Amino acid sequence: MEIRAAPVGQARIRDAARWMGRPWAVEVRRGRPPRLLRQEGALLTLHDLNRFFGAEASLIGTFTVPWPDGHAWEAAVSPDGDVGVFCGDDAVCAVTSSGAVLWEHRGRDLRRPNENRSSCRFTDDGRHVWAMLVGEVGDGFYLGDEWLVLEADSGHVVSRETLDCAAVGGEHLPHPDGRHMGLGVGEGQDGAHVYWGRLEDGALRVWTHDDDHRILTDVHPDGLSFLTYAPPDEIAWHTFPGGALIRTLTAADAWGPVSGDDEPYWDAGGGYIDAGTVLATATTYATTPQDARHILIDSRTGTPRGDVRYPLPMTGWARPLADGTWLTAEGDTVFRWRIPRV
Repeated sequence: MEIRAAPVGQARIRDAARWMGRPWAVEVRRGRPPRLLRQEGALLTLHDLNRFFGAEASLIGTFTVPWPDGHAWEAAVSPDGDVGVFCGDDAVCAVTSSGAVLWEHRGRDLRRPNENRSSCRFTDDGRHVWAMLVGEVGDGFYLGDEWLVLEADSGHVVSRETLDCAAVGGEHLPHPDGRHMGLGVGEGQDGAHVYWGRLEDGALRVWTHDDDHRILTDVHPDGLSFLTYAPPDEIAWHTFPGGALIRTLTAADAWGPVSGDDEPYWDAGGGYIDAGTVLATATTYATTPQDARHILIDSRTGTPRGDVRYPLPMTGWARPLADGTWLTAEGDTVFRWRIPRV
């Protein structure tokens, strides 16, 4: 079955196809408009995504990168848009929109090339910053990655835990209840970890998913379940907070019959377009990313509904926004889509 996508808007962004890294990223918060973060030289700019695709001025704030060129970082911005937090491998730094450094927390001295494996995120109330700093490696030992909760206005460490992982990348995922924070950690060929945490009486409580080969992908808008991706061929739904397996869907089951030894796989773990619909990207080893299929899935049953069809050629990834829309990119253009209302 084919489900035609209706265009919502389009906008130009340099290197649009690189949404999962710099120079741009999308920040989704439940119940609030999505925001666009763009790296423009030594500046980080924050935009209202809805306005970015419309005729109104979209700029919310501009923040100067606190570190010199060549220092890799990830960034997050406070809910009210007045503070930007930059997270490198060994430090977290908060700056105001006027350019002043509000605070800086230094981690361990890694004594190794900066590779940008850390991650940070504000809580929905703006009171705290959650940050992951990678652990130190040297002389045959590893200290473990560190998960921190810092006061957003001062940088004071409220609580910290050492995680049993060695990240090559990580991403925070706020839970809709505003109390829990998810953290997905990738270890390259060594696997992946899913962590959940919350503050209890000023202490960080952390628990991990039992399966160390799943990537945390999204959380349902009602907060009662979350989505993981087990590369290359399975996405799964789990209860929250327990993590019990609810259902799985393999790429082969979603793709349908194939010829010969052609094997389908999920090119990305997908996410929620809305409470009832997951959108995931699939392809096969015999094809190229240009032949990827964007498959709509009933989030309540795990049943594929059909393939998205676009009015112009679309390749590569799809980025769900949980508000009924999603993004795709071609060259330097980002497109926004929705399912037509019947």
